[in-house]
Amino acid sequence: MPSSKVISVKDLSCTRGDNQLFDAVNFSVSGGQCLHVTGPNGCGKTSLLRLVAGINFVEHGEISWNSSDTANNPNFYSECAYIAHKEGLKNELTAIENLRYYQQLDSGTDEVALDDILDKMGILKCADLLAQQLSFGQRRRLSFARLLIADFTLWILDEPFTGIDTSGRNLIESLCVEHLQNGGLIIMTHHQSLVDSPLNQYRSELKLGRA
Repeated sequence: MPSSKVISVKDLSCTRGDNQLFDAVNFSVSGGQCLHVTGPNGCGKTSLLRLVAGINFVEHGEISWNSSDTANNPNFYSECAYIAHKEGLKNELTAIENLRYYQQLDSGTDEVALDDILDKMGILKCADLLAQQLSFGQRRRLSFARLLIADFTLWILDEPFTGIDTSGRNLIESLCVEHLQNGGLIIMTHHQSLVDSPLNQYRSELKLGRA
């Protein structure tokens, strides 16, 4: 069932030093839709995602969640999850301890549910391993497990398929499709085409930089 939630961006610009990465970007994403942000290296794809997620300060333009400014909006931040290119894991904690840490930040999910989440991500056997002992693909799966801890409406994903094998990509794609079918929203970057992906039917594209 489509969600009534909408994120809108109006006349958004971003400058780094003397370099303008992008200017006057406009888009809106509604429930059941996936926005695929594309463009050459250095065009500002990650910067755009960080602005939308509220990590970087918006200097020029507007970002709204259900017609309300996202800045200092607790409703938006409780419904938004950002998964960066870097995993954001604590190496000194085990896989399950990393999830418990995010659990304290995001929700009240119980211990059994955390085991179920690790199982769904195919890394339950790694529950008691330190994050630093996990392979890159296992770390990516653990990072994406955070999306299942709480009922996040908006997923913001920076290069979600980088460095993972085919089974890992298929798993993340299936999670994304399920999220969209349940009325969720996704804004993501990926340097390759999604035409052959199951996400394609939900996808619109935003190109940054020069063609």
